[in-house]
Amino acid sequence: MLFVNAAVQDSAISGKGLFVKDPVRKGTVVSIHGADAVVLTEEQYQEKQRKGNQLVISTGIRWVGRYFLHAKESRPEAFINHSTDPSLLYHCGISFARRDLQPGDELTIDYTLFLAEEDVEGFSDVARGVPITGLAPREALIVSTEQLLRLLREIDDIR
Repeated sequence: MLFVNAAVQDSAISGKGLFVKDPVRKGTVVSIHGADAVVLTEEQYQEKQRKGNQLVISTGIRWVGRYFLHAKESRPEAFINHSTDPSLLYHCGISFARRDLQPGDELTIDYTLFLAEEDVEGFSDVARGVPITGLAPREALIVSTEQLLRLLREIDDIR
């Protein structure tokens, strides 16, 4: 569920991307990916990818630990591209603005927090020309928790 005004447009990063239409303040909850989502184990998630389930491939993300989410239907959040300097911080199914965003800024996330450690579907970091590898479940939780703690210390309130 997306909580900011955004639109899918052509992206310089890869194909289509999701761009904000209004200013977004640092710390704003931009999306809750688990709203109306299907929960899968990592094994179920990877099996659906192997079978070519396009909804799982385009919307599937790590939730927490070895559990993954995928949307019941395509949503704008499926167009959030990867970046090593993302505009969003992803933690356990929730995306927060890492910095103030202006109209026209692309919403990006570090896919290493989204993907399984040995994800069936390959994604590439277009800017660096290398495959993106998901972190191990424990490491993904540590990394996203540390990032969230830093963000919380830098802002006055969650919006």
